[in-house]
Amino acid sequence: MKFVKLIGFIFAAVATAFMLAGPTVAAPGGMITWGKPSEVLSTDAHLSADGTSWTMYYLIYDTLVTTTDDLKIAPGLAESWEQPTPTTYIFKLRKNAAFSSGRPLTSADVVGSLKRLADPKLGSYAGRQIGDVKQVVALDDHTVKLELKQPNTAVLSVLSVSMTAIYPIQELENGTFDPTKEMLGSGPFMVVEHRQDESWTLVRNPHYWRQGYPIVDKVLVRIIQDDAARLAGLRDGSVDIANFENPDAATLLKGILNVEPIIQKTTNYFRLDVSALQDDSPFKDIRVRHAMALALDRQRIVDAVFGGESAVDYVVPQAFGKPVCRDHPDYVTPREKRIVQARELLQEAGAENLKVGIVASSVLVTFPLIAQVMKANLADVGIDAEVQQIPVADWYQRVFSAKTDFDLALSWLAGYSNPTQILSNWNPEWVGWNAGFMTPSAEYNKAVNKVRQLPDGPERDRVIEQACQIIYDQANMLPLVSKPDYLGYRKDKIKARFSSIEGNFNTLKYITEFSRQD
Repeated sequence: MKFVKLIGFIFAAVATAFMLAGPTVAAPGGMITWGKPSEVLSTDAHLSADGTSWTMYYLIYDTLVTTTDDLKIAPGLAESWEQPTPTTYIFKLRKNAAFSSGRPLTSADVVGSLKRLADPKLGSYAGRQIGDVKQVVALDDHTVKLELKQPNTAVLSVLSVSMTAIYPIQELENGTFDPTKEMLGSGPFMVVEHRQDESWTLVRNPHYWRQGYPIVDKVLVRIIQDDAARLAGLRDGSVDIANFENPDAATLLKGILNVEPIIQKTTNYFRLDVSALQDDSPFKDIRVRHAMALALDRQRIVDAVFGGESAVDYVVPQAFGKPVCRDHPDYVTPREKRIVQARELLQEAGAENLKVGIVASSVLVTFPLIAQVMKANLADVGIDAEVQQIPVADWYQRVFSAKTDFDLALSWLAGYSNPTQILSNWNPEWVGWNAGFMTPSAEYNKAVNKVRQLPDGPERDRVIEQACQIIYDQANMLPLVSKPDYLGYRKDKIKARFSSIEGNFNTLKYITEFSRQD
């Protein structure tokens, strides 16, 4: 079989023409103020593990590739690429790309960034997702060859996330750039001021490769933790755009004059962590885990918590549009029958009149809301659940430490843009953070490794189904419902557009095209 794939060249011709043309705007310049709920937790994109930081990185850094609104791979710093073998990728870089310092970006920066990510001493999650790197070399100043030891169908998807940002390696090596303290990229904006827990001031990168963009001169990122304060900022015009976690935000935004509410579909979803290793956990018994899983009413969560604006979700996110992992009995069996089966399992396990706790951290307003619906779900099978609203630090300690102390806990997963990226989370030996409550499965790990290597198609989908069945049968970490993003912007003050589906936390993906209208 011949493995030459000129995917990138096709995308480059179309995408570059569109990007250069851009939208029609009244006038360039001005400032946009973004009301952001949370502070950036780390300036080192390669080591970051939180979505609140990832959204900021995209404004400052570039990645080799990006994604379209339908989650397809599109050109980024690499204007084109080819895949001459199943393990080899050759990227052609934009010759006019430069860091905000003015230094041209070359192959050396890409090679150095990928080597840093691949270094096991760094411990980068994104680096592990890239796979085992055999070599990464510069073929010339604007051509990079990446060769893996094994095929990884998801590698381009991984290279589209901000955790694989391209760093200025010359400055990193000579000590004039420290990613643990600052950000210096080739993206559309650059940092000129940061006030901890208050604001970030960004200005246009004058050396940005996309001619004429960004349109605005400045972005003021105000850290506003209180939902009511962000709503007030939109109302009085001191904030142009803001994002929210509260499902009520969409309704509240509709009530503000000249504010356009946006409910952005994402590949992220809420999940339920189940304690299967803790000695005193009733869920150490797989029959009790199965009974709990049968009792879940995901549609009720969608309707009661999200007003129908979420969706029942699966191991492979429904936003992918890939009809896999949806036929397990926990989903398709009528709930009345599932309730009977759950009660029978509890009786068999000697776990009738069971009392359990549901950890619902205060980090997200949605966690306690979902927990209340789950409490009612579990009551239907005779399980008495207590909702435990605890601080974030206590949540991390009780659920994600080596010695866990919980029964059930609510959390969420990032879906990204390829099934392999999310399937990796069910291997506790690989991700680490769930090793305290999840039982490893050699059979599952073997299936996921095969998924990683197979090209997209029916055979890969069949193996994905096998992996999903193991997940559902273990009932150790379960998908619940999709996690939409809520935004609002002043349509009388700015012109803006947003991706219809977002998988990589690039919430303001089109901010380079935002413009002022006032």
